[in-house]
Amino acid sequence: MKLYAKMTAFLLVFILTLSSCQAEDPEIVPDYDENPLASVNLNGTVVNWGWSGAADSTFGFMNGTSLADIAAKRKKDVENEFNCKLNILYSDGGNENTVMMAALSGESIYDLATGGSYGYCECVRAGYFLGLSPLIDVTNTDKWGTPNMLHHMIWKNDVFGVVPYAWPELLYTTFGYPIAVNEALIRQYGHTDPREFVEDGTWTWDRFEEVLHAYTVRESNGTIYGMATHSPYFSVMMFLSNGTAMSDYIDGKVVCGTFTDAGYTALVRAQKIYLETCKDCFHPDDAWGGVGIDLFVNGEIVMLTLPTSELFGNSSCLLYRIGDVGILPYPLGPDATPGVYASDYSNLAYTTGIPVSAKDPDVSALILSAVFEPFDEYKTKDDIIEYMASQVFFDERDARIFFNMLTNTQYGYFREGGRGIIETACKSDTPIRQLIDSNESRYEQIIEDYMIHHYEGITAVYGEPSD
Repeated sequence: MKLYAKMTAFLLVFILTLSSCQAEDPEIVPDYDENPLASVNLNGTVVNWGWSGAADSTFGFMNGTSLADIAAKRKKDVENEFNCKLNILYSDGGNENTVMMAALSGESIYDLATGGSYGYCECVRAGYFLGLSPLIDVTNTDKWGTPNMLHHMIWKNDVFGVVPYAWPELLYTTFGYPIAVNEALIRQYGHTDPREFVEDGTWTWDRFEEVLHAYTVRESNGTIYGMATHSPYFSVMMFLSNGTAMSDYIDGKVVCGTFTDAGYTALVRAQKIYLETCKDCFHPDDAWGGVGIDLFVNGEIVMLTLPTSELFGNSSCLLYRIGDVGILPYPLGPDATPGVYASDYSNLAYTTGIPVSAKDPDVSALILSAVFEPFDEYKTKDDIIEYMASQVFFDERDARIFFNMLTNTQYGYFREGGRGIIETACKSDTPIRQLIDSNESRYEQIIEDYMIHHYEGITAVYGEPSD
């Protein structure tokens, strides 16, 4: 016992001495240089970049397009500048299992990995990606995305994945859920273009109810409905429209948005609009999986809530089937910040990180930063908005609304089971308070297991969030 006591005392003194020495060490400043023109010779190094996407594309842009040509030039320029070879390993499906296997085996397969965040967030929590803040300036939100966009890749003490936010198009099909407006029907029936309500700051819940009724026209040959939607989309967007989110930081504490006054108010109003005040304004068919697009194209509805993946991306999407489509955000509730329009995401495409099995993380970081510099042709967000307004949308207002929603997108905790109450709220006749109270323990577990750790990372990298 005396020997044990002496050893314990020695260890205690040692630990205290070590802690004291560490406290006196100067702060270590991350040593990164994000200048893509930095003079570095990699002597022919091959950088293996796992990329979840079609092989007939270049960095996510379909070959044969102007953006693919720009991306191909960027690849060549980076290879020439640093005397290296970028070996892009495309895969049709997700590549998170490869990241995991490499981490467990110690084999270096990918030096960089790009894919869907739905699978990557589990890799982050398991320790299969490296923290990026010592390697690149993750606080450069214009280049890498805002903390809310990267929420799913932030964990405990660092940011483990970023997105090419400074590039056009790649992120545009990975969030939900804007409202598409049939502008031809608006003109045909002499309605006010609802985008004007966004511009003048009157796009509110009350105004929304007004236009749902005004846009619903019953004629002898059938009804044109004000809106078609998939009920979970409607509930989620109404919830977000009142200045709340699935996870929030209030008075120095991480909370679930469903337990805030703003969240409760939003869900009550969603239920009331859907089941009571505007129930006859919604098309009876569930507008999911392309059903809503057919209704829209056939002129049976004026407005449609849909994921951006159904808005554009391939020939079956809405903007490829019909012209003159307007874009709206969901209307704002009384607790929302004017002019800020939120959206929801669960799987942000083109999320990129450095696997723990990368051969040389410094080289990976150098290449990541150089490749994802803004394109010379689209240096600023205004350049990109102008491109989207002319090449994709039909009005600059649509592009600006779209980017507002992307910038303010919120992680919905779908994978973790966080959207359960919200998704069912508008179709359930159970009082919202009862729904919330009956799921309290479930959400407390989600807060403890996930939300708190995400905010720990946000605080460590970006500073304490403001309320």
